[in-house]
Amino acid sequence: MTQTNTVLRPPAPGPRPQTLLWVLLGALPLLIAVGYASGVLLAKRANAIDAAARARPSAAALAPSSSPSGSRTPSPRPVPAPTWLTSTKPPALRQVSGKAVLGPVYVARDTTYTAAFPGWPFAFRLPDGWNCVNGDTLPTAPTAYRKVCVDEKSAESKQAVVLSLLRCERDCTTARMRAWALSWLAQAGTPVRDDARTWHVETPQDARGLWVLDLAHVFSRNGEDYLVVLYAQSPAADRAAPLKIANDIVAQAG
Repeated sequence: MTQTNTVLRPPAPGPRPQTLLWVLLGALPLLIAVGYASGVLLAKRANAIDAAARARPSAAALAPSSSPSGSRTPSPRPVPAPTWLTSTKPPALRQVSGKAVLGPVYVARDTTYTAAFPGWPFAFRLPDGWNCVNGDTLPTAPTAYRKVCVDEKSAESKQAVVLSLLRCERDCTTARMRAWALSWLAQAGTPVRDDARTWHVETPQDARGLWVLDLAHVFSRNGEDYLVVLYAQSPAADRAAPLKIANDIVAQAG
């Protein structure tokens, strides 16, 4: 694997139950540089867009209240964070090599740092200026741990990568894991099969004029089976950074 200038940063605590709790991953200096509120806004915007794409509310949930009193339906309560991730040990980067899923990969001249979330089965690299915070838990995927990674070099940045990590609890057959992965891509379009465990949907330009990538990858680690789903957005001309992140995540997950 090509080595990069990697700087290890202190890991953050694991996810907490509050919705949209933005826990910095050793990124305070960068947030100060662009303004704390700007960094949170970037993450919140990316998370909201991704959450909206993942959510599939029922018609009943969207219908107006039929209460005789005309009162509004109460807002749903925040979904508690999953509880299956209990380890406090941060993962380490692995010495891996492999074919890129799509686009460029990190090269020796790239300055990166390692995102190593406690309890996660893999670490991965982010470009200089990027940072991750906790995403909110989705009602449609209450057992998924989510991270929102954004480019904080500019408050106007529209780049973001959102990860959802899920662990299979039972009947983790190859067919079931494949169906599970493809179900996450159903709303994005027709998936392209990259290999037996990886699929993606690339949208050259969405309604906002942004390039979008949806990717699903299944893998095993220490006897457990996992699914990692990735949503990335960027102006098309600047998509190299999120593509490098996506390729590194797949390579490191294995």
